[in-house]
Amino acid sequence: MSQYESGLDAHAQRPKKLIFAPGDIEVGAETPGTATPPSQMPPAAPSYLSHAEVLRSETSTPDSTTESQILSNPARAHQFLTNPPLTVSQLHGTNPLHQFHTWFRDPRLPASSAPETCTLATAELPSGRISARAVYLKELDERGWVVYSNWGSREGKGGQVFGRQAAGGDIPGPIPDPDDETQSVPGAGNKWAALTFTWSTTERQVRVEGMLEPLRREESELYWRTRERGSQIGAWASWQSRVLWSAEPPLLAERQRRMSVAKLQASAGSVPGAHVPADIDATDIDDGRALLEQRVKEMEERFAGVEKIPLPPFWGGVRLVPESVEFWQGRRSRLHDRFRYHWNGQYPTRHREEKPTMASPTTQTPATASWVVIALASGAFAALNGLFAKLTTDTHTTAFAQSIAHLFGLESSSFLELLVRGICLGLNVLCNIIMWALFTRALTAGPSTVKVSITNTSSNFLMTALLGMVIFQESVGGLWWLGAAMMGAGCILVGMREGA
Repeated sequence: MSQYESGLDAHAQRPKKLIFAPGDIEVGAETPGTATPPSQMPPAAPSYLSHAEVLRSETSTPDSTTESQILSNPARAHQFLTNPPLTVSQLHGTNPLHQFHTWFRDPRLPASSAPETCTLATAELPSGRISARAVYLKELDERGWVVYSNWGSREGKGGQVFGRQAAGGDIPGPIPDPDDETQSVPGAGNKWAALTFTWSTTERQVRVEGMLEPLRREESELYWRTRERGSQIGAWASWQSRVLWSAEPPLLAERQRRMSVAKLQASAGSVPGAHVPADIDATDIDDGRALLEQRVKEMEERFAGVEKIPLPPFWGGVRLVPESVEFWQGRRSRLHDRFRYHWNGQYPTRHREEKPTMASPTTQTPATASWVVIALASGAFAALNGLFAKLTTDTHTTAFAQSIAHLFGLESSSFLELLVRGICLGLNVLCNIIMWALFTRALTAGPSTVKVSITNTSSNFLMTALLGMVIFQESVGGLWWLGAAMMGAGCILVGMREGA
């Protein structure tokens, strides 16, 4: 069993963590908040971004004049030039979790850009309505991606995923215990979800699709203890996705009127003749914020003498166990690279995806046997190319022309010899064209350039020697056999390295 497979144990108590991000810390005298020292500031944004902002702000409804400005705007020159081509040989051979870890630790992703920010999408059953929200990745272990939140609300993602009803009244329901099989009710929720990471700095994106599973309480406790006290109080006070306030259009119109009056009062001294009705209260209407702050005060009083605030039963972590993981990297002319790992029941497999369109689905690369055959054929035609090139100038061509003349009862002549040499030259050019066409096709279908090149060279090496022995009666010595053995060993070693 591989390291990855052992990490997928259904009852693994503590999966190996690749990423663990502590919770919020309290800002104090020695904690400079979110300020970043000048020496640690990320590099300035590319110049095309400022042009892109102008492009977005000035092109709502372009006319004949602005249309030409749009077409010549420098923002259109951005063609995804940050990265070199992405090939399968650059990806981890078997584990997309480790490949994600490599991209996540890219030094071009400064901490200030919050690379842990991702979008979690869930869907409600039976309606199929999808909702998405930004969350923070807090852990990455050998089983999947972990995020923390309030999951007790039946109106929000908790109800979509776990199908849990509230415990009673206004109290959020608890997160299901993964070890309690009695809580696993078929059809009670939709645990299928998706995470999307977008890193514009490195022109990369990662899409994860799979099923959510709740963390055990002791696992969530580890992260809960890293959060500052105010965040813990807030988790108890905020019953996520519950409606605190709602308003009908007349109330919103009243709010707008009060805001207008407040502006008039603020400028009454400078606007001659401004009239403010005496019965108008300039303060804004209540929007539910006061209720939330009141809950915070209640929780502060409740836990006033408690040193360690307990973990709420409705709050904790969930792990997205992947069924497929797609790695996307930008390329020039928007011919982007997209590789997807997909689980076939035992281990993940990889394939390159074409740029998606509305008309046709994504396709997989040809099977391994296909590119091997193409690469071998390319090497064989390379050997034939060399053979006909040699026949174009070699003395064997003269004997070959005489044999053809004798076969058809003709007299040997220089014209016939020249004709045979011309035919060999044409075959030389044809084999060269076929060789390059097959080699290019093998590079497109193959798992890596190295594998295709070595397979092609091995075929060329062996076929050239065999053709030399058959047609030109050339002999090969011990060094040739040694070279053939080394070539075969090299193919095996490269294959083992690529599969690791």
